[in-house]
Parts: sequence; C-alpha cells; structure tokens
Amino acid sequence: MSSSLTEIVLPHRPPSLPSPVVVTGSDRDSDRRSLFVALAVINDPRDPRGRRYPLVSVLAAAVCAVLAGACTFAAVADWMRFQDESVWTRLGFDGRVPAATTVWRLLIRLDAEVLSQVLACWLRERAGPVVIGGRRGRLVIAIDGKVARGARLADGRQVHLLSAYDTSTGIVLAQVQITAKSNEIPAFTPLLS
Repeated sequence: MSSSLTEIVLPHRPPSLPSPVVVTGSDRDSDRRSLFVALAVINDPRDPRGRRYPLVSVLAAAVCAVLAGACTFAAVADWMRFQDESVWTRLGFDGRVPAATTVWRLLIRLDAEVLSQVLACWLRERAGPVVIGGRRGRLVIAIDGKVARGARLADGRQVHLLSAYDTSTGIVLAQVQITAKSNEIPAFTPLLS
C-alpha cells in the first residue's frame, strides 16, 4: 500500500479549492463522507492576510501523514514534502507545501477538542454498519486512560487522555483530557456525554 492516503481524503472538496480528480464517486453519500467536507467546519485561527495554504489542505495532509505513521510535526512536514506534485495538487497545494514550522504553528493553535470530534465523526461515517454477532449481540466499548507520549502542557505536565473505544470498528468514539492519570473516574461521566 502506498503511503499516500489521499484516496480516502477526497472525493469532493470545498468550492474554494480547485477541483481534483474524483476518486470514489460523486453521489451524495461520498460528499458527506469526504474528509475535506468534515474539516471545513474547523475555524481558521490565522490572520487572513498571511494565509498561504488552505487550512483544509494542511489538516487533510496532516491526517494522511498521521495515518501513514507520522508522529511528530517534522514527520508530518516530511510526509507532505516527499509526496509528488499530483498528491500536492489533490490536497490543494499549488506547487509547494508548508514547512515544518508552519505546520507546527498552525496545528498548535487549533482547538484540539473540536478537531478530535470532527475526526471521530468522520471516521464513524466512513465505518460500515456494525454487525453484532453472537448469542447476546452486545456492542462493547472499552474505556482506558493513556499518557500522550511526547505531548506536554504549557506548565510542563504530561497530557493524560481518557478514551472510549468501539471494539467492533476500532474507532475512538470520544476522548477527554484529564488532569492526572489517577483521576480517571470523575472524567468518565463527561466522556459518556
């Protein structure tokens, strides 16, 4: 499998970006499932006068890079830089891609909770219907807390997350940040809501 995951990102993009080659079809369902359409709801924190790259393009490229295994801002920028021009065009870049510092400055200014919700909704829409087999036909959701490796808060503390994971589809349904790893039980109720 190629490390270019643009096939799942497209079929349609916001009208402000140039039209790419259609990848999966042009029906209403593929419009709803497009990552570009999902990411278009995120507010751009940048000043309009200094924007060189569309927000949706940078976010879609970052999502593809992470799906391909990138786990740092530099790795995301490297993934973008090492794609060929056809991938750049399909992502909405015009012959050049943002530098690692540009990607970093943009991504740290986004509301992580909103981005997480948008991506979780996008993944749920792409997942097929769950066929629950077995005698009881139960849907199993696992709840677990983790420390985000390499992530730090402004005061230097590590980032602790509590996640709800659908075991049948492999999708994280919801995720909340908690103050301390030992304080997961009070965060359980907000996670469910």
